[in-house]
Amino acid sequence: MMFPMNMPELPQEFVDAISANPEGFAEAMGSGMEAFQGVMTEGGDMGGAFEAMGATMGPMMEDMGISPEVFDAVGDMVGASVGGAMHMGPPDAGGSEMGAMMQDGIDMMMPEGTEMPGPVMDALGDMGQGMADAGCQCHELAAEVMPPPGEPGFPLPCDAAGECIVPAGDPASCPPDACQPPPPDGACAEMGVPMMPPEGGYDHAPMPTGAEMPPPMEGPPPGEMGPPPGDMAGPPPGEMGPPPGDMAGPPPGEMGPPPGDMAGPPPDMGSDAMGAMDQAFGDDGADKGTPPPMDDPMGAAMDQAAAQDDASSIPEAGQGAPDTMADVGPQDDGVPKVEEDDQSGGAAG
Repeated sequence: MMFPMNMPELPQEFVDAISANPEGFAEAMGSGMEAFQGVMTEGGDMGGAFEAMGATMGPMMEDMGISPEVFDAVGDMVGASVGGAMHMGPPDAGGSEMGAMMQDGIDMMMPEGTEMPGPVMDALGDMGQGMADAGCQCHELAAEVMPPPGEPGFPLPCDAAGECIVPAGDPASCPPDACQPPPPDGACAEMGVPMMPPEGGYDHAPMPTGAEMPPPMEGPPPGEMGPPPGDMAGPPPGEMGPPPGDMAGPPPGEMGPPPGDMAGPPPDMGSDAMGAMDQAFGDDGADKGTPPPMDDPMGAAMDQAAAQDDASSIPEAGQGAPDTMADVGPQDDGVPKVEEDDQSGGAAG
C-alpha cells in the first residue's frame, strides 16, 4: 500500500495540546470510539457513527484547549491522509492493518522533529480494531472519511471529469509523484510484506493527460486554537489591568482641578458681577487671566475677603445692601467707598 504524497501537517498548537495531555486525548478517542460502535451496533451508518464520535469527543477536546473549529479541521485533514492510504490498502485489511495505517498516517503528519505520544498511538491502534469490529471495511471507510473526488483536499489525482484515477486497492496505478511509501520503521512495516511496497517499489503508471491533483485542503484559521487549559482562567497575574494601587484612580493632581477650584469660580468671579465685567471688558492691553496688581490694595482686599469666606458676603447682601443710587452724589466711585467701609469695619472689629 501507499500513502498520498501531499499530506497536510498537523498544526503545532494542536500537537502541543495533545503532547501536554496525551492520556486525556487517548481517553477522548476511546470514548468517541464507544459512541461510534454504539451507532453501528444499532444499525446506523458510518456517517451517523462519526457524528456521534465527534459529539462525544468535541467537549473533551475543548477542555484540552482545542476549539471545535480546529477539531473539525484536523479531523478532515486526518481523514483525507489516512483515507488515501486505506483507499490504496489491501481490500481485506483487518483491524490491525487499519490501525497501523492510522498510526503511520498521523506520524507522517507530525511537524518535523516531533513524535506522537505513545498513549495516542496505542489509542489509534485500538480505533482501527474497533472500527473493524463495528463492521467497517477498509475501502468503504476510506470513501467515508475522504472528501469527494475532485474536491479540495481529496488526496489522489483525478481526471478532467473529477473522478479518481486510482482504483481502490491498486497502489501501482497511482502516479509516482502523487504517492509515497509508509515509513520503513513504522507500524505498517511491522505488519510485514502485505502492508509494504514490493522490493524495488511498484511500477507506477504515469499521470494521464488531463489528470491533476485537486486543490489542497485549507487548514484551521489562524488564531482558532483555544488557550491551553492553564490559561483559560484568565491572563497571568499582573496582566488583568493596572496594579491595585492604580485602580483607585490616576495619581493625585490628575483627576481634575485642585479641590479649591471645584468649589466654584475664582474669587474674582464671585457674587460681585463687577469682577466678571472687568475681565470681559477690561483694557485690551491688560492680562485678563491675571488677578489685580499687588499695588492695588483695594482689589487685594476684595480678593482676600472673598477667598476667606464667600458665604459671609452673601448674608450681608441678603440683609439689604445700601441704595447705591441714593449715594451717587457724594460718592464719585461707589466700589472704593464700600471697600473703605469694609476695611474700617474690619479694623474696628
